[in-house]
Amino acid sequence: MPLPAPRRASYARLALLLAACCLFGPAAAYAQTPPPRTPAQSIRLERIEFKGLERVKEPEALEKSGLQPGQAVDIDAVEAAANRLLESGLFANLSYKLKGTTDKALLTFEVVERKWTMPVAFDNFVWFTDEELLAAVRRKLPAFDGTAPEAGGVAERIKAALEELLRERKIEGAVEHTLSENPAGRRIEHLFSVKGPGLRVCKINYAGARAVPEETLVIKSGGLFDNDYSRAFTAGFVESNLLPLYHERGYLRATFGPPKVAPEASPECGPGVALSMNVDEGSIYVWDKSVWDGAAGLGAAELDAALGMRSREVANALKIARGLEQVRRAYGRKGYLGVRIKPETEFDDSARSVSYRFRVTEGAQYRMGELRITGLDEVSANNLRGRWRLLHREVFDAGYLDEFGKKAVPEFLREAARAGNPLPPFKIESRVTPDHEKHTVDVTLNFKPEAAPAKP
Repeated sequence: MPLPAPRRASYARLALLLAACCLFGPAAAYAQTPPPRTPAQSIRLERIEFKGLERVKEPEALEKSGLQPGQAVDIDAVEAAANRLLESGLFANLSYKLKGTTDKALLTFEVVERKWTMPVAFDNFVWFTDEELLAAVRRKLPAFDGTAPEAGGVAERIKAALEELLRERKIEGAVEHTLSENPAGRRIEHLFSVKGPGLRVCKINYAGARAVPEETLVIKSGGLFDNDYSRAFTAGFVESNLLPLYHERGYLRATFGPPKVAPEASPECGPGVALSMNVDEGSIYVWDKSVWDGAAGLGAAELDAALGMRSREVANALKIARGLEQVRRAYGRKGYLGVRIKPETEFDDSARSVSYRFRVTEGAQYRMGELRITGLDEVSANNLRGRWRLLHREVFDAGYLDEFGKKAVPEFLREAARAGNPLPPFKIESRVTPDHEKHTVDVTLNFKPEAAPAKP
């Protein structure tokens, strides 16, 4: 029977004892006096097989086990081989069984491989190409294809392979491993980097830059200069800081190529790293139109007015993003507090224009619930409550509270002062509490007296 991993040793010993009974015959099995305890029985392995292999090849699995056909072993050696297989990180679970006789045994490992689904990225090994790094890892992990299991010992073996490569080239540095989010694909990946001298970015070049001058891009790259190079950080920096320079000019399809780096030893720069990226600016696009799919609470004209884009103007992506915030505010003023808007671009390359199709999910419309005023005396609280114009069960206006705080509350305080009943200095705390079952919103205004200044 298969031997479950947590109890391999005990079951294997039992199987070996049963095999010994068969080998020595009935007389040994039914001896009147128990024989004295002897050293573990030696078994000669005629054949070793693996069942359940998918990615891992049998020679690699055999090498990790440390066993060889024809070898004489005892059950402790088999157990140690099973542990080595698990510690390799290649397998999530395994069991084993022995068949045959002590001089002609078949050892079968039944394995469950770990799933290799998480990408592996090499961050800042500036001395090597990606192909050289892949080759170095495959010397220790022949099954490596640029991915690794989420957990287990494979990541440690990749790290060991990279450390060995640094030692071979006599490069100073320590390899580090973290889990990181890829800025481009938004996926979690195994990120391997090296910490050591000579990685400071001291030179940057952007080939192909025209619409945004290269010197502008270099000036905007202050977050890269004089910091240790990191491919992952560079990709995120470009997306957050450099691409918007193109998007606001209407170059909506501009892209930066993968960073290319090389050690730099010139007196004015080195020892450090020279960084270069190719820029594909693409074409400049103008605004054509917007389409609002799923919009019912607000009409297309109202939404277009909030968006603020005019036909044939440069399609400034930053202006479009700001316009979408205004659209969300317009929905909030109609009680739609959970609206979701997904933009999709439709390019007309012949006209160099772009249309935006907005997929709108409006959600529920909320209404005014209770207004609570705390921290004031009853007369003052009722006075202020009477100035609140958003009635109970009326469609909730998400912008009204801000307007009330800027206009109605100062008027209330001034009138109280003119009436000879000035209120002490207050800090006003407001809280909006939606009820997602009743689709109502309660508003709380808390007047908190400000602490008196300390006496000198």
